[in-house]
Amino acid sequence: MSGPHADELNRLHAEIDHLTTVHRTAAGLARALTKYLADEPFRLADQFAGLLAGELEPDDIPEANAR
Repeated sequence: MSGPHADELNRLHAEIDHLTTVHRTAAGLARALTKYLADEPFRLADQFAGLLAGELEPDDIPEANAR
């Protein structure tokens, strides 16, 4: 397939991949928030909210927090 339909399909696949990455990162942050609630509640909650609000990208979240 080529032309505008292929371009749109590729764009949609890229968007799905991006959303999947965002949601996986958000899930990791939620786990980290639960695990470290006593230590870092505000920083993790702020990162989580920023990710879901579209203010942060998954690459902005340190890998240690996403596990």
